[in-house]
Amino acid sequence: MGVIWNGFLDLIFGAMQIVYGLVGDWGISIIAITILFRLLIWPLMVKQVRSMREMQKIQPLMKEIQKKYADDREKQSQEMMALYKEHNVNPMSGCLPMLAQMPLLMGFFAVIMVPRVQDGIVQPIPIYGMGPLPAYLGYVVGEPYADLTIRTASFLNILPDITLTPSDAWALGPVQAIPYVALLALSGNAILIPILLQQKNMKGPQARQQKMIGYGMAIFMTYIGWGIFSGGVLLYLSTSSLFAAGQQFMVQRGMEKEERTKEAEAEAAKEQKKAERKEKKAKAQAASKKKK
Repeated sequence: MGVIWNGFLDLIFGAMQIVYGLVGDWGISIIAITILFRLLIWPLMVKQVRSMREMQKIQPLMKEIQKKYADDREKQSQEMMALYKEHNVNPMSGCLPMLAQMPLLMGFFAVIMVPRVQDGIVQPIPIYGMGPLPAYLGYVVGEPYADLTIRTASFLNILPDITLTPSDAWALGPVQAIPYVALLALSGNAILIPILLQQKNMKGPQARQQKMIGYGMAIFMTYIGWGIFSGGVLLYLSTSSLFAAGQQFMVQRGMEKEERTKEAEAEAAKEQKKAERKEKKAKAQAASKKKK
């Protein structure tokens, strides 16, 4: 398992190096890879949004089932599953994009924060099929891990060192910490935006509960981000969450347009049938008068 995980980290770092070779900035490299990854999981995002919209539509039916079988949990569960199947809804699909991006989050954390160390010495990073790569960010191959002090990976001129956490930057001085604290606040709020977009049409206790979970998650991530997440990881979180919000907005707009089109087509079909019945009735009346 360790070989697979190390290979995954090498792949992330190799991709970062390719982008870095083009743009000369590690922060932009993280942003580019994050956007590419979000594009790759676009189908999961579409599935998530569709499932959530269908869940919103069947909320009244779900409440009826909960009320009808309040004293029979097993029957309630069976009826819920039948309802999900009837409307082609998977309650777990909302978790898929989050689960899909967890390995990448941990991978960025490891690549930026944790070097490959053996017997106290930083090791070179091989990537399969491409030969050896330099050390991960902020570390020097062949040097004792305990003696490493070099940290030079920056994001434009905004973050001088993307391997520092906000608390590390604060220890250097409040002025130096400003961009790190701002990025920490942005990442916390960015995590919340997709959740609020997802719940915007929901009402009732469940909607309030989901929003409270979203606020709690944002606060928790901000809290642990202060001393654990490096600037590079915060950059990934902010980019991923903001891009996800944009994806979600676009998908929702597309689905709303699709629903309006279907409603218009259904209304037109209804009017067409009404006109046909009226025409048929008029012909029947005319034929009846002609016979008389």
